Amino acid sequence: MSKAIILNNVDHKNVKVDTRLGSNLHVNRSLVYATEIGELHKEFPLVFYKNADGQTQLHAILGLEKDENLFLGDSGWTTRFVPALLARGPFSLGYKKANKENNEQQDPVICIDMEDPRVNTEQGEEVFLQFGGEAPYLNYVKKALQTIDSGMLFDKTLFTLIDSMDLLEPVSINIKLSNVEEVNFSDYFTVNQEKLSKLEGAKLAQLNQFGVLSLLYFVLSSMGNFQTLMELKNAKSAMY
Repeated sequence: MSKAIILNNVDHKNVKVDTRLGSNLHVNRSLVYATEIGELHKEFPLVFYKNADGQTQLHAILGLEKDENLFLGDSGWTTRFVPALLARGPFSLGYKKANKENNEQQDPVICIDMEDPRVNTEQGEEVFLQFGGEAPYLNYVKKALQTIDSGMLFDKTLFTLIDSMDLLEPVSINIKLSNVEEVNFSDYFTVNQEKLSKLEGAKLAQLNQFGVLSLLYFVLSSMGNFQTLMELKNAKSAMY
């Protein structure tokens, strides 16, 4: 269990984070947020998923087998963009208690899990510069955390709108690889393009007003990235 504490440039001035390949990156899918669809649809297949509680989620598909991430190379990610949940490393956002006087929620603070095996003082990316300034790596992490923070709110809007307009349909994908192996995708959903294109003007305007319309088309276009997954998988299989 994570034991995160608030990050500061005094106690953690010598902290480094080993960002080399770790077991935490070897996953075949990652939860992603509405705020990163604009970037991630260029790299990964994006599909909707309903968990055991019936809650809608958005996932990026990274591999075709358990614990398989086909977008990792010998020196790290081969993609331009990385799902924020995997990019954040051992960091998270913490929220201080509301101010008793006005009951306002305090700004979130960055926390670090000092027991995470990637955290050390010997090797890896520096978190702070020599005189206390933020290192480029920390700015990268902050962007990922901001994406998650704002994404959790945007997700509610996205999922509420697509559910109210009944815009999802089950994914029907059967991938046949070069070694005769077949992979079937089930339990996933994508946007029903026909229903989307036939929406009346008021509903289209509503989707556009909340910044959702373009995201739905991005999700649809991301389905073409399953072809990239097939090519990466076949190339990997050919090596063995």
